[in-house]
Amino acid sequence: MTQHSENHISQSLASLMPRRRIRALSRALGVVKRRRKLDIVAFVYSLVLGFSTGDERRLSALRRAYLRATGVRLAPSSFHARFTAGLAELMRTLLTEALQRQAKLRTKMRHLFAPFIEVLAVDSSLVRLHDALADFYPSVWTNHTKASAKLTVVMNVVGRGAKSVKITHGSHHDVHQLHAGRWMRGRLLLFDLGYFRAALFREIGRYHGFFMTRAHKSANPEIKGSYRRKHRHLVGFKLKEALELVDDDLVDFEAEMVYQSRSEKRPFVTNLRQSFRFVGHYNHDHDCWHFYVTNLPTSMMKARHFGAIYAGRWEVELLFRELKSNYRVDHMPSANRHVTETLLYAALLALVVSHALYRRLMSRWRRKTRRHPRDRWALLFSISAPDLLDIMVTRCGRRWREQRLEIFLRTEAMDPNRARLPLPHRAQKGQTGWD
Repeated sequence: MTQHSENHISQSLASLMPRRRIRALSRALGVVKRRRKLDIVAFVYSLVLGFSTGDERRLSALRRAYLRATGVRLAPSSFHARFTAGLAELMRTLLTEALQRQAKLRTKMRHLFAPFIEVLAVDSSLVRLHDALADFYPSVWTNHTKASAKLTVVMNVVGRGAKSVKITHGSHHDVHQLHAGRWMRGRLLLFDLGYFRAALFREIGRYHGFFMTRAHKSANPEIKGSYRRKHRHLVGFKLKEALELVDDDLVDFEAEMVYQSRSEKRPFVTNLRQSFRFVGHYNHDHDCWHFYVTNLPTSMMKARHFGAIYAGRWEVELLFRELKSNYRVDHMPSANRHVTETLLYAALLALVVSHALYRRLMSRWRRKTRRHPRDRWALLFSISAPDLLDIMVTRCGRRWREQRLEIFLRTEAMDPNRARLPLPHRAQKGQTGWD
């Protein structure tokens, strides 16, 4: 690495959290009224990158991270007083704008994913909060968790990049978290049974989007057609009755679902019917059928690839594990609502910053991401967070600090024992987890 290398690390982080934007928002939201001891830019960077200081994410550890980076001591009472509704809104706005910037960078879809603009996984995860926040964030399990927040993430399967993040109270049902819109056009959505709703399926199709989800075990629709010639004699049967007559491991039917529709304009319930594609794979290990519901035409996706494609949804589970294991999003010990919301947005910002830096450096090094697993990178990012904070706050010696850190990341990011393809690569090629 030459002595005249560009500051790729600081530029990548500053592009997501611009200093001018932070100062402008802090003035507009009343976070900073007079410029005194507190440097609001360093304060925000400390909240995002100071999570690895100490054993847990605590305000005292974040205050020490700010002191270490700036050399300015803030009294605990003064530091705690900064956590207001305005600061939480500042962090939320920065997260929204960072996600919008990242959404413009689309990874090229290959192989089975080529027909789609993006392949998106949707899921939610609960974060346990202090019991004192039960009035603001009631939990779904009040017997042992009185307060919790639900994080709903829509993310790109290829690259594990979050496109949108929504925070609600824990008792909010998953089915109401995903709203159809024009953003679905040309995209394939993968989600679990928590989002199983025929009305949502219809809305996705109306916006020219595509979906794939698992079918309920109790689902028993009427078969209206078969995409496999050998099973066309089963038209008119119920699904469970037809399976008793099948001696194959794969079925591909068009079946009609009956669901109830409620409207504010109509005080009664209407029974509606709509046909979807039902694809079934027989699992010999568990001696049962796995059925998938979709609106994908056979010209875009063959039935034999459904298992591998749907396995790509596991990437969103890995993202939640990354959030909790590396960025400590589940360390929310405070009983103050504004503190909790600020730290939630700070953890999500750390995730977005980490992924942006990963893409920037992989492109700079011209390396294949398949040899640089995301989980390994997340660990390196959490280890390097204090150094990243020093680089962003301290201008003195920034170049050599970045060079030293980049050498460390470039050396350690590659997994020398990586033999199997990562999950997104296997899904695009139609390979199952055991291939």
